[in-house]
Amino acid sequence: MLSTAQLQKIWLLSDTVLYPEAVSFVQKLVREQGCNPLPASQVSGLLSIADSHKYDELYRYVTHQRDRDWPPFRRDLKTFYTNLEEVFSYMQRKRLREEFHLMSEGQGRSVSEIRQEADELMATLAHEFIQHLLAENGVLATQIADERAKQKSSRR
Repeated sequence: MLSTAQLQKIWLLSDTVLYPEAVSFVQKLVREQGCNPLPASQVSGLLSIADSHKYDELYRYVTHQRDRDWPPFRRDLKTFYTNLEEVFSYMQRKRLREEFHLMSEGQGRSVSEIRQEADELMATLAHEFIQHLLAENGVLATQIADERAKQKSSRR
């Protein structure tokens, strides 16, 4: 179970670090790499698995989606999940301990206790990141739909 201090630090990181990074992540994919925003089915699936608060399930879902043989018109999803897996892997490998300093200090903890804490922390961080990412995805999807509607009405 995460401590109150850990949760408070995660909430602060969510507002100050994860939010701008999630916005940048989605904008880069959509505006720079030409990907479409995530469709509603992917949004609900990703949010549902993130809400489970089990990092191993979330990570398996992301890698499964990344490794799927998507049809050509859905290749954006492969790009999205490939990039998302890279963000989470780096966060778990480096940022969790070295940048965010979220792991509890203490001697005599077993490897399984340390792993369990890391999984709980990653599940919470990933959930926060995904919530921000999906919110920005919705904003961009709405903007793109509005732009298309304006173009369509101007052609008439």
